[in-house]
Amino acid sequence: MTTEDIEDKIITEIKTQMTYVKTVETYAGQLEGEIDKLPIIYPANYVSYVVSDFEWIDGPNWKETCQFSVLVCSKNLKGNEALRKANYGCYQMIEDLKTNLINETFSLAIEKLQIVRVQLLFITKTVAVYGVDFQTSFDMTFNW
Repeated sequence: MTTEDIEDKIITEIKTQMTYVKTVETYAGQLEGEIDKLPIIYPANYVSYVVSDFEWIDGPNWKETCQFSVLVCSKNLKGNEALRKANYGCYQMIEDLKTNLINETFSLAIEKLQIVRVQLLFITKTVAVYGVDFQTSFDMTFNW
């Protein structure tokens, strides 16, 4: 079990369940630069592994709790309210992420995915980006 496995499953679930999202991929700096001029096909979701915390269980056994963030990106030339509330706007994508990801295990040996927070990250007159953070945990063994 790796965080890469979980990230890949999140991406697959978004692509499968939220077919209106045109760009779904691992975040690798796609939003850096002058956002209104970036070559992004909207609506877009970028998935990123953010952090892990480790709790020692016993001997070589540890519990890893990891967080992932989905960057929800919408563009609408009709203005700020449409960015958030229109069909395929940020609010719809956030609700659809909650519906499709909360309590999901993707048939992996992990705890059910839990939502941690939703946060506005960036907004202009035509582009909005929200971060939707999820966490899960799993047990792991490090060989001595």
